Amino acid sequence: MQLTYGVATDTGNVRAQNEDSFLIGDNIFAVADGMGGHNAGEVASALATSLLHEKSIDQQLTPEWFVKSISDINHTIHSSAAEDTGRRGMGTTLCALGLVTPEGETVPQISLANVGDSRIYLARAGQFRQLTVDHSYVQELVSEGLITEDEAHTHPRRNIVTRALGIDERVAVDSWLIPLVSGDRFVLCSDGLVDEVTKSDIAELVQQGMPPQETAAALVALAKRNGGRDNITVIVIDTTDGTHPAPTIPDVGTTTSARSSRKKWSVIAAIVLALGALVLVSRNARSGYFLEFENSTPTAAVCIGRGASDRVLWLMPTREQCFDLTRNKLIEPLQRQVDGHLRFATLKDAQRYVTALKQVSALND
Repeated sequence: MQLTYGVATDTGNVRAQNEDSFLIGDNIFAVADGMGGHNAGEVASALATSLLHEKSIDQQLTPEWFVKSISDINHTIHSSAAEDTGRRGMGTTLCALGLVTPEGETVPQISLANVGDSRIYLARAGQFRQLTVDHSYVQELVSEGLITEDEAHTHPRRNIVTRALGIDERVAVDSWLIPLVSGDRFVLCSDGLVDEVTKSDIAELVQQGMPPQETAAALVALAKRNGGRDNITVIVIDTTDGTHPAPTIPDVGTTTSARSSRKKWSVIAAIVLALGALVLVSRNARSGYFLEFENSTPTAAVCIGRGASDRVLWLMPTREQCFDLTRNKLIEPLQRQVDGHLRFATLKDAQRYVTALKQVSALND
């Protein structure tokens, strides 16, 4: 079974900083939505995703592993907040998904875990449903039949969570297994998506058949168009069994002249598409920002680059800014994020994330 994915994150139209973090691993994915004082939310969410990645290396992922690992991460965040008054009360939601093959079985399954109101959805065989249950004030009202789901979507207290990592010394973690089917599409997201886009609109976009990256970007863009009052992060994951689609069947009885005419217009269309693609590639090659190290040494500085992380046609990325934060000050999962050229929509978003990295690295000193 193979997993393909796309991810998009954005500060939104109102917030000054992006307190969401995400994890993209070989067989593990997660979204965290931080909360707290100045930069504290960024620290909490970055700790949650980076520590989860670190704990997953060379481990057999199971529901029990998720519960133990997330409980340990909760303790780390809670202790960090207690040690620094500037981070007092910081916390984060976390929803996570891992591909596992239970001992004694050959068919892979999906292990899920959730704390807070970040969500996991599943699109399967034309159906779309929410897998996680929000740990929130309005969800309790819905469960008790006091309000409807539509009313919860616009409730003034919809952002109050009843469970999060880092708030208390102990936390209850929802975790379970579900069967994995080829063709499944999973969506992990922060509440910045679901507060702005209805479930039906999310389902419609997810089921249009676009690739994961385009779908994730389209969902974030729709949330921004609808208000974008919070940070928005979306991961879209497709599962396939690795088989290739059957070749198309050629037309039967097509005349030679028809084939010739079709070929001519196909060539013209190909030229038009190529020119359009060239314009788009040139534009995209200079858009966005990414993290990188200044060089390959242990003391290399963390820097922000602009454009594509590698050369595209004749266009090269440019280096915008370097910081007094070096490779050897970061734990391995965060080093891999920088080596993987983690991308941001704006320079300010990238700068804020580096500030969060500095906060996290200071915890290890």
